[in-house]
Amino acid sequence: MFYEVSMSSNFKTARHFSHFFSLNLDKLPTKNSDRIALRILYPGILFGLLLALLGLFDLTSSYFPLDDGALELPQVAVDGWFASWFFDGAIFVIGCGIVFKLFSSYLCYRKIFFDGKNITIVDRVLGGKKISYKEKLENYEGVQLRIEFFQFGFWNRNRYIIELRHKNIHKIAPLYISLNGRNIRSIWKDYAKRLNLPALMFRHGELLKINTEDLDKPLLALAQEGKITSSFDINLPLPKDIVLVRKRDKKILKVRHILWDAYNFILFSFLLVLWGSLLWGGLSQFINLTSFLIMAVLLSWLSLLHFRRDKIALKKNKIVIVHKFPFLNFKNDELLKKDIEAIDVVQNPATGRYFLSIFSNSKMVIFGKKLSLEDLNWVRAFLIHDIIR
Repeated sequence: MFYEVSMSSNFKTARHFSHFFSLNLDKLPTKNSDRIALRILYPGILFGLLLALLGLFDLTSSYFPLDDGALELPQVAVDGWFASWFFDGAIFVIGCGIVFKLFSSYLCYRKIFFDGKNITIVDRVLGGKKISYKEKLENYEGVQLRIEFFQFGFWNRNRYIIELRHKNIHKIAPLYISLNGRNIRSIWKDYAKRLNLPALMFRHGELLKINTEDLDKPLLALAQEGKITSSFDINLPLPKDIVLVRKRDKKILKVRHILWDAYNFILFSFLLVLWGSLLWGGLSQFINLTSFLIMAVLLSWLSLLHFRRDKIALKKNKIVIVHKFPFLNFKNDELLKKDIEAIDVVQNPATGRYFLSIFSNSKMVIFGKKLSLEDLNWVRAFLIHDIIR
């Protein structure tokens, strides 16, 4: 059986702190610390300190002496009611908040120990208390691959996580964490084989246990062996948010409209405030021309990111993922059809939203982060039908 499916009504995920983590199994016993990376910690703290110092400097240097030698806040205001010291104070508070958040994150960590038979996890919470958990390797359900979306400044990033799955959330142990999805399926397979455990993935609330002997086989080989089939009906109506364009040498699947969620509305509202502040600063001559142009270019780029639509071009021998922006398109990635090993609709437990993952041994591409589950299932069935027919 290619997939063994079991229902899970209580899908919980462990919290991991690192963005770059790997438990090396080449030499046992082995250990590693799951905590925020210094390459993120140090630049983040430096940026926060600079923001705080900038706000403090501008706030204090804006004071001017009265006749009696006292100091008074400047009375520059926006529309007669909003004093400029508010912006300086906000920058100072934001900077201090960034420093505190990063510093407190570094104090929380998980240490993972593995001796070949047992997993030991030591959790350290912010208060300084340490809690230890120990479990036999044989009691783990398998090696799970999942993708987690998180906010990295103004950008949405993917965090690729391979972990030992356990019913007790405190005993879930990370094996590999990265912001780069290259070779992620190959790494997942390697951990599953070396630990002699099933490969796991959640789909629609179901836990898929994938036989390790089938992990290396592409969809075309599995179809030839009769392990997967396609009953897709090409005459079914298109989903409401999907457009299918047929051309002589390819078919194109694309998202019909720009799909926004609550996060996009909040961030776009924030960008509108920044645009308003920038224009007010330029018109009021509080910002020089060079700074105005630099900030305008940066804000234009950030604004464009929220008007992106994705599309898939299906050619004879490959599929191509394209990012479509107003006035321009660019190729994000491509996969040869003969190399594609899996196409899955996967849930991000942090948001509850679904997305489509297309895997080869060395690559993974993502499509439709904001599409409905029904639309994603249609796209998945269409792609599998196109590949194995």
